[in-house]
Amino acid sequence: MENRQALSVKEKMAYGCGDAASNMMWGMTSSYLMYYYTDIYGLPLIAVSWILLVARVVDAFCDPVIGYVVDRLGGLIVPRLIRVLAIPFGITGFVCFLALPLSPGGKVLWAGVTYIVFGAIYSCINTPYGALAVMISRSATQRVGLNAFRMMGCQAGSLLVALLTIPAITWLGGGESAAQHRYGMAVYALALSVLCSVLWLCVARGCTVRHPPAPVRQGLTVTLRHLCGNRQWVLSNLLAFFYFVGQAALFGFALYYARVVLGGTEQLGANIITFITVLLFAAVPACLPLARRLGTVRSGIICLIAQGTAYLAMAVAGASMTGFFLSVALLALAQGVMSPLYYTLLAQAVDDGDPRTSTGSAGLAYSINTWVTKLAMGLTGFVLAQFLSQGHYVENGVTQPPELSAWITAGFVWLPLGAVCMQVFCLLAWPAKE
Repeated sequence: MENRQALSVKEKMAYGCGDAASNMMWGMTSSYLMYYYTDIYGLPLIAVSWILLVARVVDAFCDPVIGYVVDRLGGLIVPRLIRVLAIPFGITGFVCFLALPLSPGGKVLWAGVTYIVFGAIYSCINTPYGALAVMISRSATQRVGLNAFRMMGCQAGSLLVALLTIPAITWLGGGESAAQHRYGMAVYALALSVLCSVLWLCVARGCTVRHPPAPVRQGLTVTLRHLCGNRQWVLSNLLAFFYFVGQAALFGFALYYARVVLGGTEQLGANIITFITVLLFAAVPACLPLARRLGTVRSGIICLIAQGTAYLAMAVAGASMTGFFLSVALLALAQGVMSPLYYTLLAQAVDDGDPRTSTGSAGLAYSINTWVTKLAMGLTGFVLAQFLSQGHYVENGVTQPPELSAWITAGFVWLPLGAVCMQVFCLLAWPAKE
């Protein structure tokens, strides 16, 4: 029987603060890090592609380790971990955008090390945060509501970044040159890092662990074997992987798509990111009534069909500004409605998918899911950087080669469309009983 103990709005908001903090820095790294590396800090595209990939390979060790630590120590350790790591999270996010005046090789090394360290701290705080939802409530209905607040926090953090980044770095830096943007970016990232640390402290203070899993004493290989035998958990990780492939392409290539395909400026790209984020945020509340009426899986399939339609319309629209914004509006609304469902399905998989892999292994289950999402981001970033290289992208170039448009369209439209199709297959394979 489900636990129907009501969760206060205050606690739901506190929980949402975690994804707001995560997605301020996640938004910066997913939407602006490649642009910062290529056009502001002046790193070569090949180096950028490898930095994005190597950072995710390193994370392959960080995420499972912190998940295993959480399982071994028990659920009550989660708020304490979040409290301890809140300030390091902000500091490492800031130094990712601190452009030290180094040699070309030194710049590449500095960028790689800082991004890798940030990814490790992100793993160590976001993995316990993801497992926290299972420990707050055992009610499926309340989890949808809890994850709706999480997604609203996510979109609020992303919206702040989308609205302010380009204007802020220009205003804080005092101009449009690369040197001025480097200074403006550092000051802006510092302000965001302070805010992120405060928000994480709100999570640690405001969320209550009501259902703490007991420490797990079984071996790591046994736990992994049980998890891999949990069909729902495997499918939820595949869903997450393909979802974040689409997100990385959408936000990572928005600035390039605006400039090269739509013929606009960096500000148009920032406006596109803002427009998408606003609609994502506005659509989240529709998830709960839709899921109650149709069920989680059927609701997800409908949202994915809408996303696929939007990408096809975007491809047909080409350089038409009206057609593009209508297409991207449908895409963002469908993604916003679906976004809480990913975490609801994951919580269901961890809690109910297999009696051997219930909340007792939540830390490892969520840590691997976190790694999967970052692996998707890293691989997609690597592919996108290769697309720019194949299209002979000119950093800060007023004119670009004619073949570049096709490569950017491939990364912004066709790659995420393929990811949407793969998500549909995952949901069709989901066990019939929700």
